[in-house]
Amino acid sequence: MDVHADDPDNHPRTPTRPVANPCPIHLTTHLTTPQGFGSGILSSYDDDKELGSKGPYHRTDYDAHIQHDLRNNRVFMDTEKFIELVFRQSADSENNSSRSAALTAITGDANFQNALTRFLDSAKGRGLEERLYPFIVSLYTAVLTLLDEHDPLPDDHSRKALKLAFSQNHPTHLVDAVIKDQSPDIRALFDTFTVDKKKLAFYNIVHCVEVKDTDLTLCRGNNDFRVIHEGRDPLQGLRPRRKGNQASAPDSGQASPAASDGTNSKPGKRARQDDDTDDRDSDLKISRQSGETLSVSRKADTKTQFCAQAQCARYAMEHLSNVILRSHSILTLFDRDRIQFEYFDRSVIAVSTAVDLLTEQGQNLFILMVYGLRRLSPEDLGLRNIVNDSLALCRTFESAAKGVDDGGTKTWHKMFYDVKMTIAGEEYTLKDIIFRQPGLIGRTTCVVEAIRSTGDEHVVVKFSCPAKTRVSETDLVQRARQCAESDEKHAWVLKHLPNIIASEDVDIGADSVQARMRDFLNDAEYADKQKYHYEDRCLRITVSERLHPITCLTSPREVAQVFLDVLQTHNWLYEVPKILHRDLSQSNIMFRKDKDANVYGVPNDLDLASLLSQIEGESSSTSLRRTGTPPFMAIDLQDPHKSQVRHLYRHDLESLFYVLVMFVCRYEFKGDHYVMRAKPPFDDWFDWTKSWTDLKKTKTDFFLATNATFIASQISPGLNHFEPWVLCLQSELREGFVKKAQAQAPIPSFQMDEEMLYAVEAGLVQAPVVEEPEKVDDETLGGAVTYWTFYPYMRHFDGQPLDVRRRKLGFSAPPPL
Repeated sequence: MDVHADDPDNHPRTPTRPVANPCPIHLTTHLTTPQGFGSGILSSYDDDKELGSKGPYHRTDYDAHIQHDLRNNRVFMDTEKFIELVFRQSADSENNSSRSAALTAITGDANFQNALTRFLDSAKGRGLEERLYPFIVSLYTAVLTLLDEHDPLPDDHSRKALKLAFSQNHPTHLVDAVIKDQSPDIRALFDTFTVDKKKLAFYNIVHCVEVKDTDLTLCRGNNDFRVIHEGRDPLQGLRPRRKGNQASAPDSGQASPAASDGTNSKPGKRARQDDDTDDRDSDLKISRQSGETLSVSRKADTKTQFCAQAQCARYAMEHLSNVILRSHSILTLFDRDRIQFEYFDRSVIAVSTAVDLLTEQGQNLFILMVYGLRRLSPEDLGLRNIVNDSLALCRTFESAAKGVDDGGTKTWHKMFYDVKMTIAGEEYTLKDIIFRQPGLIGRTTCVVEAIRSTGDEHVVVKFSCPAKTRVSETDLVQRARQCAESDEKHAWVLKHLPNIIASEDVDIGADSVQARMRDFLNDAEYADKQKYHYEDRCLRITVSERLHPITCLTSPREVAQVFLDVLQTHNWLYEVPKILHRDLSQSNIMFRKDKDANVYGVPNDLDLASLLSQIEGESSSTSLRRTGTPPFMAIDLQDPHKSQVRHLYRHDLESLFYVLVMFVCRYEFKGDHYVMRAKPPFDDWFDWTKSWTDLKKTKTDFFLATNATFIASQISPGLNHFEPWVLCLQSELREGFVKKAQAQAPIPSFQMDEEMLYAVEAGLVQAPVVEEPEKVDDETLGGAVTYWTFYPYMRHFDGQPLDVRRRKLGFSAPPPL
């Protein structure tokens, strides 16, 4: 194409309505992981079930993603090492005489022994797990009470006035819960609570306890990254449960039936049961790629194990989804008389080996854990201190009460209403939560409305936990603005760039739990020659001008103008400051209005954007995870067999096309804005349970097996003027995909037999000529997918030219033809 300027009077070609041209590309379906890498991709892209509208979500919405996090980010380690890292207590008590004396006093105390005996007696039988709750609470309470007596905290200790109180679950929904009817079996709160429990929030819970009664739920490490401790694989230290009848508890004096087989069994120890003891040897045959933390082939947990582990993960997700107040989550899982400690942050899931409360060693480890839990600082408990008087939020229900109306209905978006915080030296008052991303591993972004103390300006504050290696959105926007301000011919783009007012990065402390976990895991030795990489993250806080979503536009022409603006601005970012957005989705295409009500499209949220110098060659990945929002991600990026794919400019153009199609087909204008249609098409694109392969096939079929008549029929009646855009752009993309498929097709081979040779020699036929397929430029799919193939279709709408913002190119190099 001979195009040298973005000028509406320059017509390099006349857009024509394409016709369907299916290409016989056959995709092989494989069993793959669900979309994204775990729960970290669960965001507002599911516009049918957006939090605050049809929420809260149900457990099944998350299970597939949580399972992926558990299988690919769980580290199994020795209990003593876990307690040392998380609870700051070494099992070696020689250098801590006061602690040793306190623990010895507790183990010999009659109150503790009575609480322990009652608990073990309750664990002997079978029945509902609820019967165990009061005995577990009594056990915790006995240890805490005795610690107050034998090991009082000094007056200057950070936890002196913050005593823990354990209580069992009340049948109430926690007001800030992401998942419906989500509440831990037993919870630890600061004992200053005197408020209506109906207004309890997850962020008020300091420690969660999950209780099961199956003997089968504890993680055994056979699916995990296992840390070698003192030369021992933690998997080898597990005593398997044995099939057989139950025996009495330790105080009965009866011998265990298992004692006769020569195992190290105390008198009175009862036999255990296991649902998969027989395949224990096969559990050890784990197949993984060395050093690979994303694409891992491992045997899944049993159904019973997964149910329990997923429940713990959901509690942790509730904590981590509150990125403003929580940095990590610590839980305990009880399965009758065995327990397991679990730690979750946004980079790893760490699980301890099982602790057997029937043994003296197990009882000592439990007491040591409670000892450490009682002494942890608020920060080590996972409580962030970034908002004014953050501890008051966790000790009281003041903010939670604002999240519940008089009828008891949850309105979680007001959880931080009127909470004040200081960012970059200036005070802001938080208001409604606009968006909250639930997740375990990942950024867990939260966006909150706020009012600036100076001038009462309404802004938005974004909290997220990206990888520290990622260039910040603030730096990228600043780079773009400097380029725009340095040359008059680029000044037009200033109206189309985000405006960041302030930003601040909060790093983890050098002696924080995360820092200790990172240093240990990155240097540790693992079983099976594996290696787990702990991704270092920071809390990134960004204050920006509040922009408007495209659903707030009031006419189809305004919608078209915004899409053209985004196309041009996105291309300018790529050509001038050398930035690729990498996450064009409906929620990231926004607009602002000037005083004359003129609309200017803005490609917002450069959290996942990268400099081209970082992308080229993908030699230094800025994160371990794919970037993008699944329904809008390019087909190439959803290949389940490629853990890393270089993100190209054309991939963003493909994403922009998907946003256009989804908007004009799934939305309609009602009142003064656009809303979702009652029965919107393309629902399967937003199905969380779809695998990467299934979603890739769905999109491929859209291009290669969907005719123009069907696509046109899906467009909303009020947006039917977008039909030429959709069909023409689909045709360009289809042309590129066909070229790529033909270039990758195997070259047929011909072997002439005697009959064929005779025919050729006799001149009856010509010898077959096998031509190699024409090579296709992957950057543009043979020139089919570029800015210059999109722009001619999008610069006009309904027969009239749109406002072209950039009439003089000003590229650093000649534009591609």
